Amino acid sequence: MPMESRSIRLLVLGSLLCGGLACAYGEYTPNDPMGNNFSLTEAHKVYTDAVRWSKFDEASAFITPSERVAYLAEMPDFDEGRFTDWTAGKWISDNEDTSESATIEVTYRAYSMTSPVEFKVKERQSWSQDPEKKFWHLKSEFSGLGGFTY
Repeated sequence: MPMESRSIRLLVLGSLLCGGLACAYGEYTPNDPMGNNFSLTEAHKVYTDAVRWSKFDEASAFITPSERVAYLAEMPDFDEGRFTDWTAGKWISDNEDTSESATIEVTYRAYSMTSPVEFKVKERQSWSQDPEKKFWHLKSEFSGLGGFTY
């Protein structure tokens, strides 16, 4: 096999391997309100994962614009504690015919930096889709965030 052909094959193989690694380890930054048109379940997962990782600025992009400031003020400081995992209940559709709004209950596991005891934080996520722009907005209601300050 000529040296040039072998070099090209190695270059192609290297590019494919690096490309595969980039897909596996590349950072994904959600920005659905800018037009990704996530499905409801995708928007819910991206938002809830952002909360779980304390990326509240990213999560707030899904919050109804008029409620974003209050939402961010309610979230714990990173130094106060951490969310460790989450589970979700079943979707409750507000209107089966249109599928433009639904609610889901999410339970986060968390701990405070001042106590090693894990506690639960609940969130009621009420999602609605803007029919013209096709992105999902969220009205969020947390209970149990006070556990971070104990």
